[in-house]
Amino acid sequence: MSRAHGPRTAGATPPAAWPRGATALLAELRGVAVRRPGGMAGGATEAGAAAGGTAGALIAGLDWTIRGGERWAVIGRNAAGKSTLLRTLAGLHAPAAGSVVWAGRALDEWDALDAAAHRAWMPQQAQDRFRLSVSRLLELSRCSDAGLSAQQALDELDAGALLRRDARSLSGGERQRVALAQVLVQGARLWLLDEPVAFQDPAHQAQVAQVLRRHVPHGAGTSVAAGGDDVSGALGGRRASRGMHDRAAVFSAHDVNWVAAVATHVLALLGDGRWHAGPVKAMLTTPMLRAVYGCDWRPAGGAWIPLA
Repeated sequence: MSRAHGPRTAGATPPAAWPRGATALLAELRGVAVRRPGGMAGGATEAGAAAGGTAGALIAGLDWTIRGGERWAVIGRNAAGKSTLLRTLAGLHAPAAGSVVWAGRALDEWDALDAAAHRAWMPQQAQDRFRLSVSRLLELSRCSDAGLSAQQALDELDAGALLRRDARSLSGGERQRVALAQVLVQGARLWLLDEPVAFQDPAHQAQVAQVLRRHVPHGAGTSVAAGGDDVSGALGGRRASRGMHDRAAVFSAHDVNWVAAVATHVLALLGDGRWHAGPVKAMLTTPMLRAVYGCDWRPAGGAWIPLA
């Protein structure tokens, strides 16, 4: 039976039963409730609070684990709590209830350098207040030897020509790709990306998807036939490293078809405390999309189309 506030979506597999293999547990949320910063959650109801736990919360009673090799999409309507949840997972916003744990350690047990080596945060829109070149921005993003070089990161994102540019002179799409390049340079294991393709044209959306699949390949120790990603072509015929399989990405997005092409799992927020979580194929269904977005959907030619 489906439970509106937990990982029991019809057809989805509970987290405890998902294959674990040798993958690393990178983050875990236990009974987390999230409120909108500075106020109550708009549209929260007593019924939603009863189903989900904490009254007035955008998200309530969230039990969620993130393991190496997983690419989680967080979906929901505007103001459903996607960005606030990502900030909470990044340690930048305190949960209203519950706890956030990285790799088995509470957030207050991490010093700044270790935290930077573990998780990378990409905001929805970077705010550049000082005159810094892209090269300098990327230099400041490095915290270990695990990341790419600045030029490598930019080249992967069709941004190699931006290296000497003033970050303040970039278009929205260019600056967003530079922000993702900062994540590649940082070399962290847990990537938290707030709408990473919001300002991208279709070609660059596809490029960002390729970067995510390349650097966070799904299926540690599994063959492509068993459900893992085939990244051999992207890596010049080399096998994906164990370090790649120990990475995970969590990103918010509004484009359901882009999510279907990139995500391995989906966390759907209903905005009234309730949530659903599970593998992407079990989550992207007509009833679920209707519940999340408040409109009807139909599949057509391998794509999802919203209906007025």
